[in-house]
Amino acid sequence: MRGLDKGQECEVKFLTDPKPVETEHGSKFDIQVLLLSHPHPDYSSLEKKGKRLTWRTNCHVVRVTIADLFANEVEDFQKDWYELTWTISCREDGNIWVEA
Repeated sequence: MRGLDKGQECEVKFLTDPKPVETEHGSKFDIQVLLLSHPHPDYSSLEKKGKRLTWRTNCHVVRVTIADLFANEVEDFQKDWYELTWTISCREDGNIWVEA
């Protein structure tokens, strides 16, 4: 999935939990998503049913907060992770945030 610029957001449904991967740029996480909306021109003709993609990220919220929630098997969170539609946003300071 393409990255977001500051102030942009996209909507996804998460299909997998974060899986650690090693890349040429260091450790990251891969998450399979169903992309429902995204401001990048590559996704301007996105169908209503969405598009299955991989979100590869090392953002703090995934690396620390979400990984911790999965590691501690927080039941309500895991249920919500797969059932809810989530907004991924890039804040003006460049930090990525994820919220349902």
